[in-house]
Amino acid sequence: MPSGTWRVVPDSEGAGHVAADLTFQNTSAHSCTVAGFPGISLLASNDRTLPSYIVKDNSAAVTTITVAPGAFVHAEMRYSPNVPGPGESQNGQCEPTTVHAQAQLPGDSAWAHITLDNPTPVCEKGELQMKPFVSGQSSPAGG
Repeated sequence: MPSGTWRVVPDSEGAGHVAADLTFQNTSAHSCTVAGFPGISLLASNDRTLPSYIVKDNSAAVTTITVAPGAFVHAEMRYSPNVPGPGESQNGQCEPTTVHAQAQLPGDSAWAHITLDNPTPVCEKGELQMKPFVSGQSSPAGG
């Protein structure tokens, strides 16, 4: 099972959205391949499932990445932590705070339990605009 993290990309805030990286490290002793988009389910502090809706961003091509032992892959996502969508409360917080996430590599049956570095609401009914996996530990500052 790979280990995973969810970290906000520095200086990525803009137009009511923020970028974050969902990063996995290959903790096995052998190389593996990854291609495509992660699966993700948002969770509250008590691990109760929260609204989660993935929108695949096809502006970047999906490539097959060979991940050496100890190496990283990440998928950048954008979401709104404070701009409510249709049907959400216009006063106060739009959705409950996401503290954890269950994340999955494409084609894998196992889910990694991840704790967010900075818990946040994910507005627009938990909408995450997700890019496919690429090599490396994180996106450049600015998203």
